[in-house]
Amino acid sequence: MENICRVKNIIYLCRLKIKKQIIYKPFFIMKKTILKSLLLGAAALTALTASAATVEIEIADIEVQPGGSFALANVYANHDNYFSAIELHFALIDGISFMAAAPKDEDMTQPWPMGGIPEIEEVPIKWSPSYNTDNVNNEFKIVCKFDENNLDGVVAYFPPGRTLLCRLAVKAAADFTGATLHLNYCKTDYSDPGAPTFVGIAECSNVDVCNITVPATGTPLAEIVASGVDNTEYTVADALHIAAKAPNCVFVTDGQGNWMKVAAEGDILNNLLAWDDIKAGTLIGTLSEANCNQTLTVTKAATEATTPVTAEITAWNLAQDDPAGAQYHFAPKTNEVIKLEGYWFNGEFRGYSNNTGQSVTADMSWCTSNTAMVDGQLYKDVVSVVQLKAPWDDATKVAADDDLAFQNYKVYPITVEDNNVVTGVETLNGDKSIVSVQYVNVAGQVANTPFNGVNMVVTRYADGSTVTTKVIK
Repeated sequence: MENICRVKNIIYLCRLKIKKQIIYKPFFIMKKTILKSLLLGAAALTALTASAATVEIEIADIEVQPGGSFALANVYANHDNYFSAIELHFALIDGISFMAAAPKDEDMTQPWPMGGIPEIEEVPIKWSPSYNTDNVNNEFKIVCKFDENNLDGVVAYFPPGRTLLCRLAVKAAADFTGATLHLNYCKTDYSDPGAPTFVGIAECSNVDVCNITVPATGTPLAEIVASGVDNTEYTVADALHIAAKAPNCVFVTDGQGNWMKVAAEGDILNNLLAWDDIKAGTLIGTLSEANCNQTLTVTKAATEATTPVTAEITAWNLAQDDPAGAQYHFAPKTNEVIKLEGYWFNGEFRGYSNNTGQSVTADMSWCTSNTAMVDGQLYKDVVSVVQLKAPWDDATKVAADDDLAFQNYKVYPITVEDNNVVTGVETLNGDKSIVSVQYVNVAGQVANTPFNGVNMVVTRYADGSTVTTKVIK
């Protein structure tokens, strides 16, 4: 994002034309009535600022690699009047070297007159920036003006609009970590063709114009998730949002649908638990994997991000005819943080109040609240972390697009509060308690424990009702 400083005129000068030369001298002589009006304000101020100049200095944020080559940024002036020269005084920055020059790929030659003065011959002239470092005032100065050798005594002006002044080159020392480019002082001479006998000076001071930052380094989270190698140290290039916090780890996302479990200890863990976002290029850790659930164990303290990372948490409803429009074919990503809706039965979330539909095993060991789970109760928007039960190449795995894909997953609720309990929904009473559960395989054999492969699960309740579902082990 470009930062802009505004420059307004404060002094008027008188322009006298002698032959082909233009001479400037301060116009400080005022009648008492004018001075009085200036002090009082409105009337005279309006009259004297009718030809006033406004200048905007604009420089995009600059990314510079510490210890690397020069990084370049264009310096522009947006102005509503004619000006002949501009002078910029930037504060020096420890660890930064500055240079300024005309861009090599830009033709800075302009025809004159640009102000439309017919008696002056049209001559090509060049806009030439120069620069010097003033160690006395601890400043870096850029002066941009037309090449006087081509003007034959005529003072040229840039017309109103957007002018490319120069290209600023910035080089950083190896230990540079970032800074703000500060404009101590800016001055520009201007002229108004509507009042050709007047010129003026516009100036401003003490303005931050842009940031000089170190580019993020490392590997994008998407690449680590897709093709990361175990026991390899990675620096995550992206800024990350901390979407869930467990007792000994956090779960992060880049906001682009990629997720990672981040484990840490001591002060590093305490910092992560206190933050909402992590600065790009500062999370460093070693990758490991269990059942296709990836973990990045932090090896170096990260840095908190000052700009929030936008990330959405998907809502999943285990009912397969969800009227609310949430996701219902349960097939999230590993390490994804979700909001889950379902009925609670014996350590599982189910799709329906009669203990049927999709079922997902829940592990409450990461839950930070003490809410007691009630069988038959409907819970909604329960923030949970998704983990795979087995690797994708395991023989028991169900394809992600299969209706039984929910069997691949286990969820870890992070918190269950009173506002997650849906009231006004019929729950199980004592008559609906489970009497027995039996498993039937494809050969018709019956057992109290599931067979390998496809099972028909027959659940009998105290009220005499029976529910049959299909599962695969």
